[in-house]
Amino acid sequence: MVERAAHNGFVVGSNPAGPIYILTIFLMDFNLKDYQIMKLKKYFKNSDFFFLFHSAKLNLAKWTNTEQNLKKLKLNYYKPLNKVTVKILNDSIYKNFSSTIGGFVLFINSNYKTVELNLQSIVKTLKPSFALISIKLNNKIYSTSQLKGMKDLSYKKNVLNLHKVLDKHLKTSYLLTNNKKISK
Repeated sequence: MVERAAHNGFVVGSNPAGPIYILTIFLMDFNLKDYQIMKLKKYFKNSDFFFLFHSAKLNLAKWTNTEQNLKKLKLNYYKPLNKVTVKILNDSIYKNFSSTIGGFVLFINSNYKTVELNLQSIVKTLKPSFALISIKLNNKIYSTSQLKGMKDLSYKKNVLNLHKVLDKHLKTSYLLTNNKKISK
C-alpha cells in the first residue's frame, strides 16, 4: 500500500491531496464620485473635530502658499466635490446645514490631537482666501455666530475657565447667603 504525501505548493511536482477550489473575487468598480462619497462618510464618522471653510478658487501659486500656511499651523485639509458634500449632508443628521454650502468647501482638521488651536489666529491666517462656515465638534456643528465669544479650542483651557466661573459663582452665592443669615 502506497501512502499519499501531503501537498506542498512550493515544491515542483508535488501533487495535491485533494481537490483545489479557486475562489473568484469580484472587485467593485469605484469611480471618483463613489470613492469621494465613501471617503467623506468615513471622514464625518471618524473626525470628531474639524473646521469647514468656503474657499475661493485659487491659482497654483496661491494654493501652494495656502498649503504651506496649513502645514505651519499643523493642519490637514480635505477638499471634496461640492455635490458630494451636499448629498452626504442631506443624507445625514446635518440635513439643515447643507444649505450653507454654496461654493468650494474645504475640511480642515488638526494633525495631532494634543495641539492647542487658537481659533482667531487660524481664521486670520486663512482669511484672504477662506471664510469659516462652521466647526464640527463631538457630532455637533457650530456656526460662526455660535463661536463669536470663543477664542481657544483647547479642552483643558475651557474646562479651567468653567472651573473658575463656577468657583467665583459659588463663592459669591455663599457670601450672599451668609450675609443674609448674619443680618437676621
